[in-house]
Amino acid sequence: MVGGKIFYSEDTIVANATPLMPSAVSVVRISGKDALSIGKKLFRKEGIKPRRVYFGKIYDRNGNTIDEVLFIYFKAPNSFTGEDVVEIHTHGSVPVVKKVIDEAVNYGARIAEPGEFTKRAFLNGKIDLTQAEAIAQLIGAKTEKASKVAVNILEGRLSERINALRDTLLELISLIEAEINFPEDVEEIEPSIIEEKLREVINHIEKLLSSYRRGQILTEGIKLAIVGRPNVGKSSLFNALIGYERAIVSEYKGTTRDFIEETIAIKGIPVRLLDTAGLRETEDYIEKIGIQKARERIEEADVVLFVFDAHEGWTNEDKKLYEEIEYKQPIVVGNKIDLGLDKNHRNYYFKDIIYVSSKTKQGIDLLEEKLFEKLNLTEDQDSEVYINLRHYKALEKSKEILENSIRNLNTLINQKEILMLDLQEAEKHLEEILGIITTEDVLGNIFSNFCIGK
Repeated sequence: MVGGKIFYSEDTIVANATPLMPSAVSVVRISGKDALSIGKKLFRKEGIKPRRVYFGKIYDRNGNTIDEVLFIYFKAPNSFTGEDVVEIHTHGSVPVVKKVIDEAVNYGARIAEPGEFTKRAFLNGKIDLTQAEAIAQLIGAKTEKASKVAVNILEGRLSERINALRDTLLELISLIEAEINFPEDVEEIEPSIIEEKLREVINHIEKLLSSYRRGQILTEGIKLAIVGRPNVGKSSLFNALIGYERAIVSEYKGTTRDFIEETIAIKGIPVRLLDTAGLRETEDYIEKIGIQKARERIEEADVVLFVFDAHEGWTNEDKKLYEEIEYKQPIVVGNKIDLGLDKNHRNYYFKDIIYVSSKTKQGIDLLEEKLFEKLNLTEDQDSEVYINLRHYKALEKSKEILENSIRNLNTLINQKEILMLDLQEAEKHLEEILGIITTEDVLGNIFSNFCIGK
């Protein structure tokens, strides 16, 4: 729905709604005003009623059987897109799916653009823009926790919060407008009430803004670099975290000459784990290159684990290397505790050391807890919603306007027209989040990131 009007397109679109790869079942989706007529030309069965499943054959333009399928018709507006939609469930043969799409195009459909089905759902008022984004987020979710957050947004929880903020501002705007238009009949609003309402909105905006970083971590994951001098058990720790032997473990120094990367999930958070070459002075040319790459990975890592040999103890070399990367505020990990702790370990400079054994997995759970603590993800936040960068920018703009209104409230209280315009502008930034007002450029950028057929 755009400006309160239903969106209609002259085009009827078609695409595979499931990945184009061998599988048990594939789905071809057709949406638009000619969806049913095109579907009937393929399925060749009369008396088709909405929301019923029909079994039969689908034919090409020459009358040859393409496949035995299930055929479902969804009549507008009771469909995902709000338009007439036909779904054809074929066997999961790539040539069959391509042939069905080709025949639909022959009868007047065109191939859908990326995200066009969801875009039509948005334009027809079936979902708002945050829910449309949540569909793409759900499809791309790398962990169960990320999928739960996407479902929360898809169910409208973020929309509810944004609409609650809008309602508060709209209430203020209507009161101010009434006071301007009917000064003799409407009681003047107390400045303290206006300030109280504005601060309430700002506080809720700040809570949403604080979720942005957590949302990034949850959806995009983090880079976790394991660093330290040679032979402290970095590769063993790497293997312990991923759950199998991916990195070569050796007693010889300089075995890891490049970085090894693996993506895992730690308590629902996607983690790109980087096992780096041991940092030390060396004359070996290849090892030098590996060490240089290790330093580059340290620089780009979100979190660094600095590993030392807890059995051998904290050495001058450890101290020197730690001082190089101290600016990254690394988590210090004492490895090899299965061999026994160094007798001087109680006198270490660090009070907050996570002791582990890569061999027995002792302490690995504590290390994961420490990682969560560092990322500010210690609470169970499955019920939370997280904003993306587009939401963040709009909320920041709205917050800035409201804070400025509070700062100048003593002046604006006598210039209600200007105050009302400011509040209307702040409310419009909230409307942008939901897609109540938007531009083609914004929509094109959002839906271009979808897969074909969604």
